[in-house]
Parts: sequence; C-alpha cells; structure tokens
Amino acid sequence: MEKLSLKEKIVFSFIFNEKRVYQHWYTRFLICGVDLERIRRVVARITNWYEWCSEWSKEGESLENLAHDSLSKGNTYTARWLFHEAAGCFHIGEHFFYIDHRQKNEAQEKVRVNYRKAIDLYGGDKKPVRLEIPFRKTAIPGYLRIAQQRKSPLILLINGMDNLKEVENHYWGNLLSDAGFNVYTFDGPGQGEMWKNMKFISDYEKAVTAIIDWFNENDKYNIDLARIGAVGFSLGGYLAPRAAAFDKRICCAVGNGGPAHLRGFSNEMKANPILLKGLPYLTGTKTYKESLEQLDIDIKTAPPLDRPLLIFHSGKDRLIPNGREHADYFMEWAVGEKELKYYPDGEHICANYLDEVLPYTIDWLKNHLMNAQGT
Repeated sequence: MEKLSLKEKIVFSFIFNEKRVYQHWYTRFLICGVDLERIRRVVARITNWYEWCSEWSKEGESLENLAHDSLSKGNTYTARWLFHEAAGCFHIGEHFFYIDHRQKNEAQEKVRVNYRKAIDLYGGDKKPVRLEIPFRKTAIPGYLRIAQQRKSPLILLINGMDNLKEVENHYWGNLLSDAGFNVYTFDGPGQGEMWKNMKFISDYEKAVTAIIDWFNENDKYNIDLARIGAVGFSLGGYLAPRAAAFDKRICCAVGNGGPAHLRGFSNEMKANPILLKGLPYLTGTKTYKESLEQLDIDIKTAPPLDRPLLIFHSGKDRLIPNGREHADYFMEWAVGEKELKYYPDGEHICANYLDEVLPYTIDWLKNHLMNAQGT
C-alpha cells in the first residue's frame, strides 16, 4: 500500500467529515444501491483513508452472506436485492482507492461476482444479457438490457474513469430501460473488467465503433440500429461526444461532467490527488505526466459534431475544475444542434442535481430518438 503525501492526507481527510461526505459523496453512493443509514454506519467506523476499502469490503461480505442465507430459504427477491447492495458496497470501497491496487482489484472482482449472482435471480426478459464483443485481440465485456418493444433505439452507456458497468451504470441503465430503450453498458479499455487486458487508449472511440459493428453483424435482438445514442458521465462525458463525432451511426450524444481538454491539468501541485493516482492506473503508465500524454484529451481533435449534443457541467466540480470553460469549449466545438445545462453550484457530474439531470436526459433522448420518429 502506498504512503500518502501530506497534501493527499489533508485532501482525503475531508472524506471522513460527515458534512462533506453527505454533501459531496452520498448521492453517488446512493446510486450504487446502498441504503443511506448503512452508508452512515460504515463511514462512522472509518478513521482514515487506509481503512476505506477494507471496511467497505467487510460490509459487502456481510451483505453477501445475508443474501446467500436468504437464497437458501427461498427468498429470491431479498437475495437479489442484497447481492446488488453488496456489489455497491464493494464498489464504493474500491472506487478511487488507488493507493493499493491489490485491494482495489480484489474488491472490484467481488463487485462482478455479486452482480452476476443478482442478475441470475432476474426472471424472463428483465435479466441483462452478458455480451463479450471482440476488440483488438481481447473483448469488451458488457450487459444488454433488451426493450420490451421491438425495434426500439439503443443507448450506449459509457463509463467514466472509475465507474463500473455493474453498479452506477446498472442503475442509470435501469432508468433508460424503463423509458423504453435498449441499453448496452460496458467496460471499455482501461475500465473495470477490461482493465486487466487493455489499459486506456486515446482512440477509445474505436472500441465504441467495434460495439456498433458487432450489433449490426449480430442483429438478433430486434434493435433499431438506425437510432443510437451515446451517454457518458465524468470521463465518459468526453468519450460519448467524441465517439459520436467519429461514428455517424450515433444519432445524438449526452456528456455530463467530462473534460473538454486537459490544458491546466499538467501542474501536479494543483491537480486533484484522485487524478494524480487515478490517471496512471487508468492508462497503465508510471507517472502522472505520462498518463496525460497517453490520454491525449482534447475534443477539438475530433471532427466537429454535426448531430444533437447535450452537455451538463458544474461550477463547483473539484475533479474537473473550471466547468464553465469546459462547457463552452464543447459548445464551440459542436456545429449541430446543441444544448448546455450548467449548474453554477453543481458538484462533479451535477451529483447534487441528479434528480433534475437524469429525467431531463431521458426526455432529451426520447425527443431525439423516439418522438422525432413518431414512435
């Protein structure tokens, strides 16, 4: 386990202040399917950042055991719920825990184990379908939720720097699925399950193109592949618009909280400690400087987007600061229909406004992929 610098200790100590945790972290934790009072109980017993992953893993193991006990008694709904919540606890523990890759990766594997146990308890068409799509001598792992109505549009839900298809994207995917979309959530290069075989690539959009190619070649799910949308949060908020720019089969894109470029991120003294450790993990590089070079993020290196774009950004984002400047950069780049939703007091990915952001995103997608087609 790495030792934290004084600066990192000071920054990470804020995590364990109840007021700041509630304000800046709990919304994301709730999206992971973990009960609010359980969150408070776990946070209360953690005294420093080194204990973060291990304590959350203990909570995940406790829930996993309860789930198995419920399953043995025939209580399948309870078991499914608890397996999902266990996956959420393991994810909260490993999320941004870059100071110990062994702990992080072990907890992440437990996320996947519990998620598979949960979805095995779904009935009929509601069970997400596991897909592994070939890409550069490996495979892109993901899950497809199939819409009840034939020939519905497809939403590609693109991960951020440290999200997982099994947790946050599962719950966001549920909302999109309930709205009538087919939804494919996946771990791309450098993310989640794919990280062990392929680190982040600057031409990430080619992985998205490979996914669309695969669906076109394996047209057995009754998806309308003439209506595809891309949605991403955090780093995914950059990757989704970029993928749409390179692949015109994507009809529209939504980006929330993504960096439009990495200018101003090179000063390690000013960079968020999460990025200092997270970007080398994502890219498989040894130093922060090398990771910035590997990422090569600048939306203006992509063809200007000539299809509908919706961008969300925040004024108090501590991970991607200067949100207004990034938002305007996206708007300058796009040449098609475009809309900006800016929250001056919003946190990263507008986490303190998700009750507005998520339903608006779904209505926007329906207007551009469903209503416009008269369906």
